[in-house]
Amino acid sequence: MNFNVPFLRAFLRLFFPEPGKRPSKTLACLVVVLGLTISATARAEISFGGFTRFIFDGEQQSLMVTLINEDPQPALVQSLLQWGDGDRSRDLPMVVNKPLVLIPAHGRASITLFYQGTGLPTDRESFLLLRVMQVPQKPKEDNNMQIALQHNMKLIFRPKLSGTLEDAVEKLRWSPDMAPGAYRAFNDSPYYLTLTEVGLRDRTGNPCGTSVEHLMIAPFSSYELVVPGCHQVAGRIAYQFISDAGIAHARQCDL
Repeated sequence: MNFNVPFLRAFLRLFFPEPGKRPSKTLACLVVVLGLTISATARAEISFGGFTRFIFDGEQQSLMVTLINEDPQPALVQSLLQWGDGDRSRDLPMVVNKPLVLIPAHGRASITLFYQGTGLPTDRESFLLLRVMQVPQKPKEDNNMQIALQHNMKLIFRPKLSGTLEDAVEKLRWSPDMAPGAYRAFNDSPYYLTLTEVGLRDRTGNPCGTSVEHLMIAPFSSYELVVPGCHQVAGRIAYQFISDAGIAHARQCDL
């Protein structure tokens, strides 16, 4: 993605005016224009064959991931692994075999994730991130700035566990919490549960407050859900859970 540097500097002065000056009244309009420009020029040139997440079977020692370059130009791609919670102080017992790979135009390449066999729990899932970034090419014009787009793909390491992800979702428990509009979810399973469009319903079935777009509940833990704008006792909670294939499945539960 390219930006004209002089225009960018002028735009930033709107946010950070000189001392004693007020921000320009045209700020809102320029924000909209810039947003439209970014939307028009940004392209997701690297894809993953339709996958939105990856499940690493703990009974295997490796997982192959296919990267697809949809651009008419070759793409240099950097891949790395991190803990899902962003903690960089812990050692990561998993590596990428090709941290840097060149993918031909309209072509594909594969990387392989290797697990050393120890270092991750055997009684529950582990959550990691596969971060894939396309290294930008040198700009062909002067006064241009390039921004690299990065994909953060969920990677779930799953050892041999009892039950299934679907069983875990069915056993998810909800109960009212202390604050109005707050509820607590209890995940008694060894699986990570990803929920989207989580919303409350009143006694008549109408929505109460604003739904929460996304949340993730760790194994053997609870999660406090606060729904903005709902200040009454709800009768039902509705949500969608995301399967291993990345497909959303609607669920409802009485409270």
